[in-house]
Order: sequence, then C-alpha cells, then structure tokens
Amino acid sequence: MCGIALHFNGGGKAVGIDLAPMAHRGPDSQGQWLSPDEACWFGHVRLAIVDLSPMGAQPMEDSTNGNTIIFNGEIYNHLELRAELEQHGVRWRGGSDTETLLVGYSFWKEGIVAKLKGMFAFAIYDAQQKSLFVAVDRLGIKPLYYANGPDGVRMASEVRTLLPHTNRKISRQGLSNFFQWGASPCDSLLFDEVQMFPAGHYLTLTEEGVERWRRYWPGQDSLRTESVHPTVRLRELLEFAVEEHLLADVPVACFLSGGIDSSVITALAAQKTEGRLLTFSVGFKERKWDETSFAAEVARRYNTEHHRIELSNEEAQSMVCDAVRCMDLPSVDAINTYIVSKKVADAGIKVALSGLGGDELFGGYPSFQDVPKLLWLASFPKLLRSLLRFAGSTGRRLSQMPEGDVYALTSWRRRFWMDDMIAEARLPKTDFQISWSPDLPDNYARISWVELTAYMRHILLRDSDQMSMAPSLELRVPFLDHQLVEFALGLPARTKLKYGICKGMLVESCRDLLPPSVYNRSKMGFALPMSDWMRTSLADFCRKGLSALKDHELLPAAVIDGYWREFLSGKLGWTRVWSMVVLGHYLDRNAPSTPDVLTDTIQILHSVA
Repeated sequence: MCGIALHFNGGGKAVGIDLAPMAHRGPDSQGQWLSPDEACWFGHVRLAIVDLSPMGAQPMEDSTNGNTIIFNGEIYNHLELRAELEQHGVRWRGGSDTETLLVGYSFWKEGIVAKLKGMFAFAIYDAQQKSLFVAVDRLGIKPLYYANGPDGVRMASEVRTLLPHTNRKISRQGLSNFFQWGASPCDSLLFDEVQMFPAGHYLTLTEEGVERWRRYWPGQDSLRTESVHPTVRLRELLEFAVEEHLLADVPVACFLSGGIDSSVITALAAQKTEGRLLTFSVGFKERKWDETSFAAEVARRYNTEHHRIELSNEEAQSMVCDAVRCMDLPSVDAINTYIVSKKVADAGIKVALSGLGGDELFGGYPSFQDVPKLLWLASFPKLLRSLLRFAGSTGRRLSQMPEGDVYALTSWRRRFWMDDMIAEARLPKTDFQISWSPDLPDNYARISWVELTAYMRHILLRDSDQMSMAPSLELRVPFLDHQLVEFALGLPARTKLKYGICKGMLVESCRDLLPPSVYNRSKMGFALPMSDWMRTSLADFCRKGLSALKDHELLPAAVIDGYWREFLSGKLGWTRVWSMVVLGHYLDRNAPSTPDVLTDTIQILHSVA
C-alpha cells in the first residue's frame, strides 16, 4: 500500500509534485522518476508490505523496454501471474507484485487488468508508445484523483496533493451533493477542477493528448450465477478470498467487532494463519456502546492474540477531532474507522482485514426491507404523498420522496439533507442518476448494486482508505473480492432470503464457524455517542467548525445558526449538523484563504438572502 502521484504532459515538460502532503501513506521510503523525454513525472511514497527489500521500491522501471510503473494497492493473485509469465521465459529481480504488474503489462498490455485480483490504482509509462496507461480496480477500493490543466494531467492518491495545482474553487453542485449524501459522490467532488478516476475503468493517454477510456468491469454477463449448492459455493469463495488477502511479508491482523462479517473473516483467517492471528476490538466503559464481549467470544474460540482497546470518553473525543483534521475529503462518517485504525497502527501493525462489504452483499442494511415499501408508496399520486408532510419529521421526509425506480429510491433513502434543507441553503438539488447497471436478477440485487456503488463507494471505501492510511495502516476487504461480489449479486433474492434471519445465506454458509451469540442478536456496530458529545464536550469544536463555514460564505449564516439551534433543541439529527462542522474545519485547511474564487457562489447567495 502506498501513495502515488504523476504529471503527464505529452509534448511538453512534466513538473514534479510535492509528496509531503501524503507522506503518511508511505513512511518507509519515497521515490521520484522523470522520463527521458521529460514528458512524464512519477512520484511514490511506500508502505512496504510485499517484498520489503529495495527490489520492491517505486517508481519501478522495466530494464528490458524502459516502461515504468507507480502502483498503489495489492495484487493477491500475483504469484499465479508470475508462474504464467515464467512460461514466457521471464526471470524476476525481486518478489513484489509491482514487478509482476509491470512485466505483465509488457506481455498483455491493457489485457492485464482483466487478469488482476486485488485492489489497485496504477499508472504505467509506455516508453515505446510514449503514452500513459492508468487503471483502477473494479470496486474502486483504491482511490485515484486527477486534475486536467493546460499543461497536461496530474493524478494522485489524495486530493490534497493536487490542490496546489488548481484554483481550489468550490463547486456549488459538489457542495450540494456533499450535504445531500454526507460525502462527495465520485462523479461530483467538492472542487471544480478535481475529479475521481472511475472504478472498473482504464485510460490510455497518448503523446498527442488523445484520451481513450474504457470500462472493463462489470460486463453484462459477469454477474450471472449458476450453482446447485449456493451456500457451499459461497463458502469456497470466502475461504479463497480470505486466504488470498493474507498475502504479505508482514503480520496481518483482523478488525474484530463481534458482528457477523468481522467474525466470519476472523474465523477463516485464523484457520489459514500460521501461529496465532492478531485481532483487535475497540470498546467503551459504558456498556450500551460496547459489544466487545462478542468479539472476545470469537477470539477465544479461535485462540487469537486478541487486543481489546478500551477508550475513555476523553480519548475518544480527542480522536474525533484528530480524524476530522486527517480527512482528505470531508465526510459525515469516517470517525470509527480512524479510531480503530489508529489504535491498530499504534500497536505496530501494517495490515488489517475488515468485514466491509458483507452488509451490501447479503442484506445487512434496513434498505433491503425499506425500499420495497418505498416502491409501494411511490405508486401513489404525488399530491397524495405530499400530505405526509403534516405527519411529523418522518412524514415530511417521505413527502419529498422522488418518483423513480429501485435505484433512485435506494439512493434517496441514504440522503442526509432533504429537498427543503437544500432549498433553504440556496443550493442546487440533484436527483440521483445511476450511470450504468449490469443485468441483475431482481430488485434485491439492484439494492445491493446501489449500496455497493453509491453508499459504499462514495463514503465507506473512501473513508476506509483515508482514515486507515492516515496512521499508515493498509486495510483489506475480502468480501469485495470481485468473484465473490459477482457470485452474490447474481443470486436471486429467494436464495438469500430463505433462511429467515439477517444475512441468512452468509450465516448458513459459515454457521459452523460462528458462536450462536454472533448471529442471534440485533445488529449493533461500533457507535459513538456523537449527539451527546456535540452538545457537551465537543460543543466548542462544533462551534469553531460552524464559524469557519460562515467565514467562507458558502451558506447563509442564518441557515447555519438555525440548524445548530434545531439540533440543540432535539429537532434535527446530529449528522445534519456534523456535516457542516466537518466542512468548516476542512475548508479552513484546504480552501482559498480569501473567497475571491467563490465570487459566483457568494453573489448568488447574497441575491437571494
């Protein structure tokens, strides 16, 4: 796991990018490279995981053809790819998956991406073609951002690395989307000039500036599943995915919350680890916030080297503020991931497995029950539905429900700010539009698709990356093995729902691994008492964030003050206000020092104030 940056200026001269803003992504070493024609510059910061020797350092050049690579991520099947390449007479310098990827490109060109299993964002400068080849993994686990300019394109693993090369202008649409969804959707980031490389795509940039984009995943047929014994097949895929995700030359630990997903990953990893597996859970003295007793039961069952980290309120609140300061892009979520990651990294661990993805694939969210009801409600005339606004806060929310299909309603259900709040803040409203969907068997799978490609990709995956890499920890997600994802999405709902409990198919396939206490209880999760803290010990931090947001003049001050009062009186949920707090602190670090580049936004706000 690493951080990468590049500047490609075909026909011109590339200029280096300061790597210091993302040095936390790679504390082990740092490297830079400039192509002989000076049209391409690569930079890399390294967190050494596979092949810890200098042979794994980057940027890495292929001595046989001059091709050079920078790579962030892990290729879990790289040993199998090496064996295939050895049949072509390849002899290896070292043992890194970076070298495997670089040499594989020489043989298969863009066909390399279809062969990869893993999480990745990489760029290869093709010395013969004088072109740039860039690819991102299927689910978008590893982020890559880019900014086009008159002197070519710049890319980096983090937005803050690119900002000095842009005007930092805030997009009004991006601002609205942030408040609506609690994070910036991948296709509408906060800054006008910064975009996110789309998941499952690759790009070729020629010396003449020609761009050739292609989506390589998923294909229309890649999600079709046929299995006589689906639970048996699921177990096989899970075991293989976990085994592959243990590939490392450093110890690999597990986040163990005591829930179904992390317990399944821990059980399988413990069986495939030589010696005792390291597991970590974070708990509180207050019993209502603590589920570590369930984690301890799983740890005892598999004889893991378990570490229960107990947080005092004071320490947790301090880490909340630290997490906000570490954000590369603002998010209403992310705090939990930072706390766990920081504690695991402080214990000297470089790699940890997470259960992220299990809820999205196997129906762990309320959306799987709620969206069918919303579809029924959406069938009523709009005028009739509008009367719900008189039925309390829930009714007011439902009265603003859009007309649409399962994709739109699943995404709408995830909204934080509703239409009335967006209108009051004088921001443009956007209806959710899913750009593309594969052929899926039913609405259950369509809900999964939206949760995977919207909520998970926009918030959970980005937060997992930025909050784990902040303390230099690599987070791996076995449930997002693409073959496992394809299998789960392709199954009909009747197969997943016939077991009668939450995530029943997953539980049935792994019942022998789990203590009954893990699945015979309500879903809890690692929650923080944010609402209480924001009214008490974090109140000053909140007021400073709101004050900073007012200073940047992106929202009317009356709206900011009004929502804060509504929160204090219990009329508004904490997440709605927290998004403003986070954004205010974020803008103080990353936005222009003066609002000059925001003139259009300010004029519009003043004209309607």
